[in-house]
Amino acid sequence: MRILILGAGALGSLLGARLSEATETVLFSRNREHIQAIREYGLVIEELDGSERRLSVPAASRPDEIPTAPDLVITVVKAYDTSAAVQAVLPICRENTLFLSLQNGLGNLEQIVEAGLTERALAGITAQGATFLGPGRVRHGGLGPTHLGEPDGPISRRVRQVVDIFNQAGLQATAAEQARRLIWRKLIINVGINPITAISRVPNGWIADRPEASELASTAVEEAVAVARASGFDPGGSMTETVMEVARATASNISSMHQDIRSGKRTEIESINGAVVQRGEKLGLATPVNRTLTSLVQLIERRNQQEDTHG
Repeated sequence: MRILILGAGALGSLLGARLSEATETVLFSRNREHIQAIREYGLVIEELDGSERRLSVPAASRPDEIPTAPDLVITVVKAYDTSAAVQAVLPICRENTLFLSLQNGLGNLEQIVEAGLTERALAGITAQGATFLGPGRVRHGGLGPTHLGEPDGPISRRVRQVVDIFNQAGLQATAAEQARRLIWRKLIINVGINPITAISRVPNGWIADRPEASELASTAVEEAVAVARASGFDPGGSMTETVMEVARATASNISSMHQDIRSGKRTEIESINGAVVQRGEKLGLATPVNRTLTSLVQLIERRNQQEDTHG
């Protein structure tokens, strides 16, 4: 199976590195400095035990540099880039190329479907953690399972094939029914971890270790669970406990939103906590903590933009 990683940032590079040891894999990113470093020196993965591995993985920064048509595109770009990124690589894809979204937030699957890929779209979540250290270098920040499947149907043969590839690559993966529900679970986890770590500039472990952070995260999660259930998706189990478990399992990891804030980039706050606020408004549910977290992250984004403009 030929795989294209669409969005080789921290997580995409980690997944690509692992999958490259099981099947033909290409990394794609608009970050030319990162791609050039991978081409010249290989992709360096700093493992959980502190050791380093350098892998030779094909990498491209333009669609015409992708050597072969992929059988599977794993979409891990930022939510606000999904539509443009998918459209950019469609011309080099096969008629039956699958698109698997492993992204944060709501709306990514819908953007893939809007590109005319309804019958080729898969969805999933991963709890793998990764931190971008610099061009050509990524730190593995935490182990976690990957679940994927058909968005609204039973487990299919093609889903099992993708799951097998992930497991061959050492990525703990399972097939799931009704994968759209998984997106809500991942959203709720991100709701509780990402904005608080981004605002406070702390690693994920603080969410579980500090009572103030735990209480704030729990309230945000409870609001998101209420919105999910009102939307027809019961995440199941105690999501507050799940968020704390993920925070502990990825204790040293720097969340993607924290990484974006630290580097002055745009975050995905609108498709995470902001999406909870928007859905809540439509359903008549109050989400004051998520609204506040969204506003705070947006304020930091605006400040960063002004500093870049006047810097």
